[in-house]
Amino acid sequence: MQEQNKATKTLSLKECIHRALKPLNKVELAIIAFGFIVSLGFNLYGIITSLTSQEFDLNILMSLGMSIFGFLGTWTLAIQWQPTFIVNGIQNIFGIAAAAILGIYGDMFSSIYYLITEFVGHFSWAKRRDENGDLHVDQYFNLKIICQAVFFWTIGLGAFSYVLGGQQIVLDAITNGISFTAQQRQVTGHKDGYYLWLINDILSVILWLQAGNLIVGFSYLGMLAQGIAGLIIWSKGKSSALEYESECID
Repeated sequence: MQEQNKATKTLSLKECIHRALKPLNKVELAIIAFGFIVSLGFNLYGIITSLTSQEFDLNILMSLGMSIFGFLGTWTLAIQWQPTFIVNGIQNIFGIAAAAILGIYGDMFSSIYYLITEFVGHFSWAKRRDENGDLHVDQYFNLKIICQAVFFWTIGLGAFSYVLGGQQIVLDAITNGISFTAQQRQVTGHKDGYYLWLINDILSVILWLQAGNLIVGFSYLGMLAQGIAGLIIWSKGKSSALEYESECID
């Protein structure tokens, strides 16, 4: 495996975009383009609305960073660009600060977890790439592992947020239970993580808007469109054998 990894081609951002879009038909390309426009629009709307209606403070600054790098990270993840883990890592750092300021401790803890898994994802994806640099995605939907992980993380994060006196505890716990599992699946190359992200994005919109953070709330609407686009791209990508299933983080 080490010899194969040494021979693996490192794809540029341009090459990743080309390989991601090449297998798609006209309808799928139209959906991808629409998703990009919608996600960009929601992100810009959330940013502009917050900047024009509130005083510029640390919370706004952290939320801006979270929104911008979240937008870039989600799209580079969809096209399977290897440095996406660096981009998403920066977004996680901004997310830790934004959630801490609002007292959404479950989300703050999840951002810390995501930051750690960016390192896991980098090495996991490297193992899944062939000599041409293509990422081999596991298309199998493992319902058992997903249900177990969602239950575990929801209970655990709910208790953690309750002890710290967090806000929106129930919704926060459910949202993060789903997103933790989605992250586990996606950083190890499993397509089913995208289905969980779509559910998480819908719940996150409600969570952050209720918390009064328009920037992050509307950015999640954008991520919903990005998630649909990413699911289409990953579905058309190369498939891997189920031998990688054991790599899922327990």
